Amino acid sequence: MIRIRTGALICLSALGLSTVPGWAQQGGQRPAAYLSFGMGGTQSAMAGAAAASRNEPSCAYWNPSGLTGIKGFQFETQYTVLSEGRFLSALSLAGALKREVYFGFSFINYSAGSDLELRTGPSYDPEAVVGNLEMAFLVSLAAKLDRDWSMGGSLKLFVNALDDLGGVGFGNDLGIQRRLSKQTTVGFMVQDPLSFLSYSDGPTEFFPTTLRIGLAHSEERWGGKGNFDLEWSQDLGFRPRGGVEWRPFETLALRGGAWVGGLTGEGSGDILVRFTAGLGIVIPTGDNGLLEFGYTLLPDGLVERGYLHQVSLKGKFL
Repeated sequence: MIRIRTGALICLSALGLSTVPGWAQQGGQRPAAYLSFGMGGTQSAMAGAAAASRNEPSCAYWNPSGLTGIKGFQFETQYTVLSEGRFLSALSLAGALKREVYFGFSFINYSAGSDLELRTGPSYDPEAVVGNLEMAFLVSLAAKLDRDWSMGGSLKLFVNALDDLGGVGFGNDLGIQRRLSKQTTVGFMVQDPLSFLSYSDGPTEFFPTTLRIGLAHSEERWGGKGNFDLEWSQDLGFRPRGGVEWRPFETLALRGGAWVGGLTGEGSGDILVRFTAGLGIVIPTGDNGLLEFGYTLLPDGLVERGYLHQVSLKGKFL
């Protein structure tokens, strides 16, 4: 029974969807596959093109060196309504220490539900009905090397639980950015170079390493910005990502993006194009802060032609 539960936990960690090509391209065969959704309403709506993003708490996930753009204190919380009774939530906090060292703390929480059925063989009646919970904690630090260059890194803790069976793992990320001008930034990120997840009765899964190189450019006079990332991972190969944002008013942001999978790596030849879209409504809270309510529409890798809904709340206090 222990082995059966261990296998179930591993399958749940990968969402049990290795036979679905679309989800495989989104990361469904990986340990802690829920992390493939990323963090941040802005970044999600722009298809995860965020290696060169700055001044956002969610930079801790996409490229921790981007935390050096933080001013004051910021937070962001989000909730994603997934299909099949699953849920995904996240919280990010970020700030500056005397404008020399920048910090971030992030928490991601995923569950496939509380009514999961365990069986040792084919039968109508399960041997047990259990719930699962998967969590990731990120502690990030970043610093400016000079006026143009910045560097940052994250240490990660993974915790999985399925009934009385558990898994624990550790990981790390490292990123750098260079500001070419006030409007343009380039970034490079190494995600999970040494990340793993071990289960209580022995099996250990290692995360595939992912590399991202990105470009971000903004035009204040038009109220717009565009990001482009070229991503490569050991399992999924190359996946380009691009996103745009347009602010027709100071209180409204319209966002969209797309990513392409199946070019190389697992599932290559079955090329997939997935689109994202979202908006943000900004509410000033005085001279030193603002709140932004966000909504994002994401592709669902489990339901063909299905979409997921994500809501977020972001606060900035200078």
